[in-house]
Amino acid sequence: MFTKEEVTKLAFKIYKEGDPLEKSIWRLAELCVVINKNIKNGYDIKPLETDNLVLLIRENVDGQLLKPSEDEIRDVAEIIYHENPSRSQLDWYIAEKQLLLKELKNIINNNR
Repeated sequence: MFTKEEVTKLAFKIYKEGDPLEKSIWRLAELCVVINKNIKNGYDIKPLETDNLVLLIRENVDGQLLKPSEDEIRDVAEIIYHENPSRSQLDWYIAEKQLLLKELKNIINNNR
């Protein structure tokens, strides 16, 4: 998996990019929905919580990540928006979910 230090470094890099709030919310929502579609019990992952997961790839994932629809992302983005997260929270969770998705991709690629 990844360390807290790796998340911190990536979160700082994301912060320095200076994306608008709406873009960051969309980015986090997209990461969450992609993760959720590809692991068992993935919908238990909350966008604004830290998760220590044992990655269990869904049986219908066949060598590639399943892609969510724009509507699925929009629904999660609205939930995140109404939670009113701080900028630092968004950056942290985007970093964490990016690293988690990277791990997920590695597992899928190694098990083709």
